[in-house]
Amino acid sequence: MLPMRWIEIKIRMLEEGIYTQKALAQKLGVNPSTVTRLLRGERRSRRLEKQIGEILGIQPDGKRSRRK
Repeated sequence: MLPMRWIEIKIRMLEEGIYTQKALAQKLGVNPSTVTRLLRGERRSRRLEKQIGEILGIQPDGKRSRRK
């Protein structure tokens, strides 16, 4: 599972050109409030955590994956 560390996720979002949680939610196909709850730790979803990791290039162990 993706370790949901807000600051690391925010940095990766900015590096990937995703400037808002709303934009990340659109990429995931979910409501922005769902992303907010995930990042606050109020909700868990292995599927969404995996998708966020894939979008942001974060491996399940929290390390950055190499981009091609």
